[in-house]
Amino acid sequence: MNPGDVLVLAEGDYKFGAGGLTLLVNDLMHTQRMTDGLWTFVRGLRLDDAGNARDSRQVLVRMAAIPTALRLPSQI
Repeated sequence: MNPGDVLVLAEGDYKFGAGGLTLLVNDLMHTQRMTDGLWTFVRGLRLDDAGNARDSRQVLVRMAAIPTALRLPSQI
């Protein structure tokens, strides 16, 4: 995962929010081990259903979810 990639996350695959989240990745921060596995802090822009940037978010993303959540911007 790199800046510019997009994550399409289910509610259970990130912390500090409710519902699904589509996030344009701006910055990858540190990784943290929690009781349910590895999580990484990601900073980015929330995208709406049309792919438009909305507000900035910083969320903890479940590392195991990244391979299936990762999209290229052209896939949104």
